[in-house]
Amino acid sequence: MTGFVLVAVLAGALVHASWNALIKGQTDKFAAAALVAIGAGIISLPIIAWLPAPPPAAWPYIVASSIIHVGYFALVGLAYRTADLGVAYPLTRGTAPPLTALFAFLIVGEVLGINQWLAIVVIAAGILTLSGDALLRGGLTGVTALAAFANAGVIVVYTLVDGLGARTTGSALIYVTWMHVGTASLGVLLLLALRGRRFIAEAQTNWMFGLGAGALALTSYAIALWAMTLAPIGLVAALRETSVLFAAILGTIFFGESFSTRRWLALVLIVAGIIALRIG
Repeated sequence: MTGFVLVAVLAGALVHASWNALIKGQTDKFAAAALVAIGAGIISLPIIAWLPAPPPAAWPYIVASSIIHVGYFALVGLAYRTADLGVAYPLTRGTAPPLTALFAFLIVGEVLGINQWLAIVVIAAGILTLSGDALLRGGLTGVTALAAFANAGVIVVYTLVDGLGARTTGSALIYVTWMHVGTASLGVLLLLALRGRRFIAEAQTNWMFGLGAGALALTSYAIALWAMTLAPIGLVAALRETSVLFAAILGTIFFGESFSTRRWLALVLIVAGIIALRIG
């Protein structure tokens, strides 16, 4: 992984944490997450009109990912209903990197060196450490924990699907925009079925939020998929999840969540993992 790709993925991680923080700040977390998905799809429409269509081999990945991402955004909204940003976000993202790297090896055949595996494990340990204080304070319900860990599994699946899909497409931007259009289309149908006119009213009230946060979601994921066309999927996935560090900082600044000794330890672990990743 080159230094430019590393810095780009870190920037994308900050953007990713930002749109998650925006969802946390909304009253109706489920509706907010849905509007982010739909907003990303709307912004993608003029882009796909300008770019060439994906090749036939990429369509199975796009369809599968669109379906998976509907579940992902629904679980994001559920996880943030009762848990701190600093606990739900690390639990969701922290368990994914080692599993993604493992399945990338088993399915794709990506072989990583010892230093790279060490970097992934250290980053994941730092990510999970971030949620320690909130867990000790009882900042996590059973339902939220289930949603967070279920979403971790969803993240592993869509990361592998999208990493391969972007490579098959030959362009991360073409792939990610079509995927977001598919996700938005399915999301609209689902929300109309579940909420009907209530969803229409929510969209009319918060459409600017949806477009703004959707632009952030599209940007952050486009960066990640672009990186996966240049570097191993497992490494990019691990580096991208350093977004939890940015989420912890944003949670402290905007939601009054404490930045304790454990969080400083987590920061050290994550930085050490990034250094090991770069050396490896």
